[in-house]
Parts: sequence; C-alpha cells; structure tokens
Amino acid sequence: MPPSLDEHLEAVLQDCNDRVNRLEEAGCPDAEMLDALIDRGSVLSMMEHYTSALSDLEDAVDMIIRMEREGEPVDPGSFVRVFVSRGGIYAESDPGMMADDYAIASMRLHEFDEGSRLYDRRKVVQMCLGCCEGLLNGGRPEGVPPFADKIRAELAGLTDGWSRNRRLEMFVMSAQSMEETGMEAQALWLFNEAVRTGYGLFDEGSLEDPMPLVFALVLRGDIEQRRGLLEQYILDRKAAISLLEELLSANRLDDIQVLVRLHQDVANTYLTLDRVKEAEEHLMKEVMLSMDGAEEYIREYVDKDGR
Repeated sequence: MPPSLDEHLEAVLQDCNDRVNRLEEAGCPDAEMLDALIDRGSVLSMMEHYTSALSDLEDAVDMIIRMEREGEPVDPGSFVRVFVSRGGIYAESDPGMMADDYAIASMRLHEFDEGSRLYDRRKVVQMCLGCCEGLLNGGRPEGVPPFADKIRAELAGLTDGWSRNRRLEMFVMSAQSMEETGMEAQALWLFNEAVRTGYGLFDEGSLEDPMPLVFALVLRGDIEQRRGLLEQYILDRKAAISLLEELLSANRLDDIQVLVRLHQDVANTYLTLDRVKEAEEHLMKEVMLSMDGAEEYIREYVDKDGR
C-alpha cells in the first residue's frame, strides 16, 4: 500500500529538518539556508502546523532583510516564495496581513523567471492563481492585477489544454477584480475573453471544470442587467443553466442552489418583461429543484433535451 499523504508529508518534513540541521552545522551560505527555511515552512503549513510554519517564514523574512541590508542579493524566487507563503497563512485570520505580504511579493514577480531559484512554470501559475483567489475572498481586489499579469506572461503563446484552462481562471478572477474596483468596461472585456476561452475548451472537450465558465457567464450577465441589456442577460443566464444541468446530470454539481437561483433570476426577468409563460417554465424548474426533486428534474428537463 502506498504511503498516505500524512505519511508522505512527515517524511518530507524529516528531510527538511535534516537539511536545516546540516546547513546550520556547516555554516552554509545564506541563500541555501533561506531556501531550506522556505521549504520547511511550506511543508509545515501544508500539515497545518501554522505556528511552526510562521516561525520558519519569519526567520526567512529576517534573513532577507539582513541580506539586503548587507548588500547580498536575494534571488527573486526565494523573495516571492517567502512572502506568498507567509501571506497564505494569514489568508483566513488576517486578510490585511495577507494582502500586505502579497503586495511585497508582487514587487519582484516580474523578475521571477527560469533563471530564478524555486522556479517551475506551472507552480508559479498556480501560486499566482491562489493569490488572486485569496485577495478576492479577502476583499482586496486591488491586489490582483500584478498576479494576473504574471500568469498572462507565463502562459503567453502556450496553447495546450492546461495553459488555456489556467488562462480561463485568470480571466475570470482578473475581471472580478476590475469590476469590484469600479472598472466595469475592462471587466466586461475580460469576461468576454473568459467566455470565448471557456467555450473553445468546451467545444474541444478540454474544459477541466465548467464552473469558471459558469461564473464568467453569470458575472457578465450581471453587468448586462445593470446596463439594461436584458436579452443578453437572459441568454447568459440560460447558458450558465445549461452548463450546470450537465454537471447535475453527471452528479457533479456540489450546490444545487446555484441552479435554483439562476432559474429564479430568469423567471423574475421574464416577469418584468411581461413574458409570463416563459417565466412559469423557469419557476416550475426552480420549485422542482427546491423540493429536492433533482432526479425528476433531470428526467423531465435535462434528459428529454438530449443533454
């Protein structure tokens, strides 16, 4: 039987401890010890030993401050990883501290490339997506653009499925940050790019997760509704419903209330347009789902449409 995740992390932590101890005894260069502290702090964080993780990362920050004061260069990869790792620990408990650490990390994102320590293109992209998500969830959308720009730069010219799925996620979160900071026109352009990218992947059967595309349609629809573009709003809501129905029929929809609310949105909009019959169709679907009739809903409204 292969080792469990906990057993694997324990083994990795032991390796990290051995490395730190070995470097301390040898009086190693600061750059090596810095990376060792970052690695151990990251493993401790994954194991949810946050106090110990913060201790290592605080030591790493102190080391960076001392190195820079003494004129010793700090590799941009090590610099970014320290502050992103520490910020990630603060994500739920102190969004302000998280945003401050991410802002410090963002100052050297443009230098973090193939020549940097700890560089791996996919890990950098995933790291930046995680920062975008944390900033949006923490109510700090103004901090998103540097991380979105880094993702865009890392994925430039790449057309493989993984890269395009990550580009979709970046477009959606970048658009959210623009909308939440009052830049609606820019947000609408980015939502359009997200929808175009998402449906391109969908048509090829390469869309890993339909939810970013659903979010793009829903949030674009919100802008259309505010602008009085109700027919476009309805089309986007219906497109999102169709994607969610596919997830429901495959037993992959985690929250059925999302689908309920979209039917309610469409029904209410049809009522404002005095299109009662169309409103009733969506109200009936909403009621059926609200009464835990998902299986009947699939038979009645999904399977019969050939989806």
